[in-house]
Amino acid sequence: MLLRPTISARPAADPALDQRQLFDIGLAAARRLSGRTWTDHNTHDPGITQLELLAYALTDLAYRARLPIEDILAVPDDNAAAMDKLFDRASRILPNAPVTLADYRKLLIDRPGIKNAWLHQVPVTLHADPAKGKLSVQPSGSQTERPIAVRGRYRVTLEYMDDVRTAERRAEIDCDALATLHAHRGLGMDFVAPIQHVQPHWFSLCAEIDLTPEADANRVAADIRFAVDRWLAPPVHNFTLGEMLARTHDDGSTWTVPEIFDGPRLANGFIADADLADADLRREVRLSDVISVIMDIPGVVAIRDIVMNPLSSSGKAQEPGDKWRMPVDEGCQPRLAELPGRLVFYKKNLPIPPDPARVDTHFNALRRAERVKLEAAVAEEWPIPLGRYRNPARYRSVQAHFPTIYGLSEAGLPPGATPQRQAQALQLKAWLTLFDHVMAGYAAQLAHVRDLFSSDPAVAGSYYGQLVTDFPDWPKIYAEGFDAVRLDADVVEPGDTGLVRRNRFLDHLLARYAEDFSDYVAVMQARFGLAAAQAAAAKCGFLDASAETGARRGQGYNARLTAPGELWNTQTNLSGYERRIARLLDIVNPGRRNLSDVAYDMYAEVDAVPDSRDEFRFRIRHPVSGKILLSSSTHYAMQAAARTEMEAAIARAQRPEGYARKRTGTDETPEAERRHYFNIVAESGEVIARRIEYFADAAAMEAAIAELIAHLRERYSGEGLYVIEHILLLPEEAGDPLMDICTDAGCVDCADLDPYSDRITIVLPAYTGRFRDMDFRRFVEATLRREAPAHILPRICWVNTDDMAAIEGAYRDWLAIRSGATTAERAARIAALVNALTRAKNVYPASGLHPCGQLEPPPFVLGRNALGSATDLADS
Repeated sequence: MLLRPTISARPAADPALDQRQLFDIGLAAARRLSGRTWTDHNTHDPGITQLELLAYALTDLAYRARLPIEDILAVPDDNAAAMDKLFDRASRILPNAPVTLADYRKLLIDRPGIKNAWLHQVPVTLHADPAKGKLSVQPSGSQTERPIAVRGRYRVTLEYMDDVRTAERRAEIDCDALATLHAHRGLGMDFVAPIQHVQPHWFSLCAEIDLTPEADANRVAADIRFAVDRWLAPPVHNFTLGEMLARTHDDGSTWTVPEIFDGPRLANGFIADADLADADLRREVRLSDVISVIMDIPGVVAIRDIVMNPLSSSGKAQEPGDKWRMPVDEGCQPRLAELPGRLVFYKKNLPIPPDPARVDTHFNALRRAERVKLEAAVAEEWPIPLGRYRNPARYRSVQAHFPTIYGLSEAGLPPGATPQRQAQALQLKAWLTLFDHVMAGYAAQLAHVRDLFSSDPAVAGSYYGQLVTDFPDWPKIYAEGFDAVRLDADVVEPGDTGLVRRNRFLDHLLARYAEDFSDYVAVMQARFGLAAAQAAAAKCGFLDASAETGARRGQGYNARLTAPGELWNTQTNLSGYERRIARLLDIVNPGRRNLSDVAYDMYAEVDAVPDSRDEFRFRIRHPVSGKILLSSSTHYAMQAAARTEMEAAIARAQRPEGYARKRTGTDETPEAERRHYFNIVAESGEVIARRIEYFADAAAMEAAIAELIAHLRERYSGEGLYVIEHILLLPEEAGDPLMDICTDAGCVDCADLDPYSDRITIVLPAYTGRFRDMDFRRFVEATLRREAPAHILPRICWVNTDDMAAIEGAYRDWLAIRSGATTAERAARIAALVNALTRAKNVYPASGLHPCGQLEPPPFVLGRNALGSATDLADS
């Protein structure tokens, strides 16, 4: 592509952009392939003419392929909206949820009314007695007892803006700060109330200063007072996007866009880590630094004398032990007091006393400007390149460039051309149309690059074509009803080839996010016959949610929300870890809900058979269209029996092996008259439900099966998980029970005697859907451990319905207590959850005793089998 207004005389470095080089390459190939039969390579030869024009056409395609990517992706109408839909903005894809304490400080400083914030770990010490297997809050004096320092609890210290003076306003800010922290709480973390407030350590300033003749003493006094106070208690400065781009690092390098957007997304610009570190609490005040600050103020010539004194609690100045280095009380913020300091200015040795009222006016104006800068909402975006629409699919037939004598152009053949000459012209048109079709398809491919690299699940192929119709007599060249697009679909991408290639494109997009779905697809295809369309849909769903699932992958749920709909039967108040796991495993309903039983709605119905009082049937309808998706294959004498079979049919229809594909007629029936249909069968092969619908071909039937599986998994799947953070089970009130400790040295789920720090328990139903398959279960466990934050140790429990019912009931009660609900049974309900988690046992397939005559017994895998558990699993 030429980016300069002049044309270079030198040959293009890329042969694809140089017609002469392309011609030479083509001629060399022709000589190699047909050197014995075609020897006339002079310019008058028609073959040479064709080669020259085809080489020219290829340079046009090469030029288009080298257009800026934003031009290739542009659309003719509302391009800005189309590009915004195609790309994630920097503010959405680059920031991440807070991870470090510095990230949480930024979040708090970004809130109104907060100038600075600090987080400190709250020391919590418990006492473990391995001999008894118990924890206690107070030491018992036992020789086997050990102290346990629990990690993960944090307390916040805030510094308010200078205009925050009332207790009511401070209480509002404290409540907002806690809400902000819990909305972004990391997995295995907890924030405790009440919030602490940084206490000021006041200093007075007395100085005699020489000024320039034109300096305003009142303004200089306000500037000194403001600058010294800001040096003592520096605010955390925020910057606009333009200011960040103009800044440089210590090594002189500029800030990159990923560096600028790194960390949590803020409402008031950007905060650099270095500026945050500089705004930490000072441990001492150095008078030399104060002198340097004052000398940098415009209008100051010299400092004759200067003294700083710390103030007592009564406000009286105290003589420092070392006036050059004055310590600051632990945990306090040094501040400059308005009184009893004194500033005296001189101009040409004449004293100039400042006016206190005017000094206050200028000082308050400086504070207001600072507050506006710190709290001004800045919603800046890194712009998406829009590009210019070039219509890359536009293609003009190469036949239009041939000399008139060929009879291919609009001029056609001369009058009186013989039928033979007309036939020769049509034959040449047909020959050249082969090249036209290839190059027009290439242009169409360029026009669909935005589809190839999109996450739209409706895109099912990867090759695109178009019909070339801009040359005379084109209807005579193509067969009647010829469809170039359908030709590409049937010939180039037959069957599932298009979806297979589509999955490879999606794998490429996933790799750009450092994600990999290959293991999931492999186990799903091996164990459940996952279709290419289903794999593509799962990948598209993950890509669409990648910004949120990637940024919040290590986040916990919001434990401060109190509404019942935010605690149970919720799709919103979930941890980022749960959301990411659900996307990676394609769990359709990740919401926190009952998992011990599946709720069947009115669309899965059991009713009486018409004209019969003692027979029942079941039907499963679509909730929107009302279409019957499945019907019972027989009638039942009791309503309970019909419901039991309906539940079995729904569970079986969620698994690909639960489908029996059939065809009407026999082998003697004409193929055109045979239709496709399917039934739902039990493991024994018995038909337990049927779909009363026939399909014209196998593809339509497979599409209906995939749609039915997705629908049933969305509405009736029991797949889900509970993620319970142990740090939130730590006692908060007297009488709250403690968790037991694990004293088994060989236990892989417990690293030490601390059951609270960096621990989570993940509870999953062992009896539902794909979770019954051991290969898939192993993949789930590997995914859960891989995706957990590196410092978190997960304990994974696959439980039966009885254990699940006990856990979910206790878990639901505990969620209400944790969000602030009061009850006289607080300790008992917390103990119920702790006991349910302790008693929960993993359910594995049984490995029974093999018959004596069996030479090769089935393998018994340690940690993966348990005698008798299969019965529990089957009963579940």
